[in-house]
Amino acid sequence: MKIILLKPVERLGNSFDIVSVKDGYARNYLFPKNLAIRATEANIQGLEKSKKRFSKKIDETMKMSMSLAEQVNCTSIKTTIKTGIDGKSFGSITSQDLAELLKSEGLEIDKKNIVLKEAIKHPGVYDVKVHLGEKIDAVFKLILLEEGA
Repeated sequence: MKIILLKPVERLGNSFDIVSVKDGYARNYLFPKNLAIRATEANIQGLEKSKKRFSKKIDETMKMSMSLAEQVNCTSIKTTIKTGIDGKSFGSITSQDLAELLKSEGLEIDKKNIVLKEAIKHPGVYDVKVHLGEKIDAVFKLILLEEGA
């Protein structure tokens, strides 16, 4: 069955892609979750009209994301973490903490967009990646110091 994806689906495609899937997968998973619609002639024509209509909005969003990426790339944040006598930390810096630190710098970034492989637990200098949109990533520098140092 040919379908039009309404939202990105992992290992299948991005929004507005026309793909072929098995009937059961479409009926039982994609359609009930509003991830896709059937690729009929009317839906394909409607898709083309929607793409034209929303292309301006997409361009504006891309420009905003690019300007935000430039701001994030120029950002450097200093913070501290409590450590014991032997250098072990009493906590960690998570994406939630980083989102709050960025907010204090005037950058509104959701914690879901901050890419961390694992929580940061040791003092040092880190490059933290922020995903701002399709193919738009930025990196800011996090300087983590021992508390009291």
